[in-house]
Amino acid sequence: MSVSDLLETPSGEKTTEANGSLDKPGRLPLVEPPPYQVTVIRSLAEFAPLRQPWDAFMKASGLQNLCLSHGWLQTWLSHFPPDELLIILVRDARGEWVGVAPLQIKRSRNGLTHRLLRAVEWIGTNPSVFDWMQFMIHPHANPAEVISAMAGVIRQAQWDLLELKFCLNHEQLELLADALPGADREEILQTNSIPYLALPATVADYEPTRRKKTRLEVNRHKNRFAKEFGTPPHLDFLPAGEPSNAILTRFFAGHIKYWAERGQKSDFQRFPKLFQFYKDMLSYAQTECQPEDPQLLLSVLSVADHQLSYHLGFWQGNAYLSHITHYNQGFKGYSPGTIHMDELVFDTLKRANGRAGIEFEFGRGDEPYKKMWTQTKKPLWQLRSFRNPVSAALWQIDVILKTLLKKGSE
Repeated sequence: MSVSDLLETPSGEKTTEANGSLDKPGRLPLVEPPPYQVTVIRSLAEFAPLRQPWDAFMKASGLQNLCLSHGWLQTWLSHFPPDELLIILVRDARGEWVGVAPLQIKRSRNGLTHRLLRAVEWIGTNPSVFDWMQFMIHPHANPAEVISAMAGVIRQAQWDLLELKFCLNHEQLELLADALPGADREEILQTNSIPYLALPATVADYEPTRRKKTRLEVNRHKNRFAKEFGTPPHLDFLPAGEPSNAILTRFFAGHIKYWAERGQKSDFQRFPKLFQFYKDMLSYAQTECQPEDPQLLLSVLSVADHQLSYHLGFWQGNAYLSHITHYNQGFKGYSPGTIHMDELVFDTLKRANGRAGIEFEFGRGDEPYKKMWTQTKKPLWQLRSFRNPVSAALWQIDVILKTLLKKGSE
């Protein structure tokens, strides 16, 4: 199915140009973009044929993020369809892609009044399966002009709340906020961060910079395994198929049990379709991806006949990103998770094969164990904007109710 180059407005009119001429009181005039062609993808059938140009544009934009790839987005949408798809493609006058906004509109599953709000959000939100997102913009394009064109589409959509979480690019959120006249109570907040370790080109170069405490801790537990089991633990990456499916079942069951014992629900319990989603992504990595492509990896740390820990992570061409991890509670005293993570750092060095500029990202969140490798972080930003004061008031009601319920339980 071919993709139309026309933008359909709520009134049924068609336009091929994005208009950025509206101003927001008290702010500089919005950027008037050149005559861009703007395409709005509103169905999975329209999105499916775009894999090749989509992934080529991601690479051209200078980004390597599995969660921005066509395969990841399409797989997620097939399992968790939104109320409305709002993928925005911006082309220049020559028809070349200059910007992409992977958005959707969806009502929240939670809260009393939040359920009433139609939220513009990144694809992959609820359940949140990404660590960071942002707009893809060609490095030769003007970000203000491209985002102004995207904002023209967003302004015409039917929504109450715009909430873009865990964005790596603060400037993009500022530009979008400036291009949304009439929005109420805009906030750009740093809500989280991703600890990361910049790696040298080789293992030999890394060893002198490796933290002494981490090396001693890892070696101590490896030696303990070798003494008690006759062999040190080993790391294996598993392809898609029945063995991986069995391990994923064990992985997710352990994850559910771990959080249940702490009075919380794992996302694998709240969203049962996640199991099939990750199975499909492993299959996609094996059948559709080249070694250098962003892809999902499943690894297991084992010793003798015992599986010690499990890990889902992203190889992204210039970085490895830790996604979800879980360890066998019966081996807690052996720190299998620490050994597993350290083995992944060394595997990333080998996988990079001498290339410079490789990073190991420890995933969103500031858990203390990540300090064993690094204290360097990338900030993540969130833009929250309401369509009008009524939307803001409805959102605030749930905030007040949660506060009151928390106080009542203390």
